[in-house]
Amino acid sequence: VHAAASAEEAVRGADVIVVATSATTPVLRGEWLAPGVHINAVGATRPNWRELDDEVLRRATIYVESREAALKESGDVIAARKEPIEIGEVIAGKQRGRTSAEQITLFKSVGVAAEDVAAADLVYQRKSQH
Repeated sequence: VHAAASAEEAVRGADVIVVATSATTPVLRGEWLAPGVHINAVGATRPNWRELDDEVLRRATIYVESREAALKESGDVIAARKEPIEIGEVIAGKQRGRTSAEQITLFKSVGVAAEDVAAADLVYQRKSQH
């Protein structure tokens, strides 16, 4: 990890990029992305907010927790105008994950309440054991 003078400097040549912003307009540009990069984007979770520009969305294969939630809540996924792949479909073998070393992958998280409930239950169960 190192300090960078700009977002572009921080991401150029990166293998993994994490974008966690409250941005309403894009802060990550597709022209900065190296082939094969993976992006985790967890911010801008309103239909009219964006943290990724159109070029990121055009170049990336988009994965989400819930297609329905992402298409309602994520301005980035809505703007992509392509069907995102649910990560559960990849885990179940119904969809493919990365298909080449050059493929750009994007996991856009909007959060799903079931994940929060499962995490809370796990904490409760572990706490109850002690």
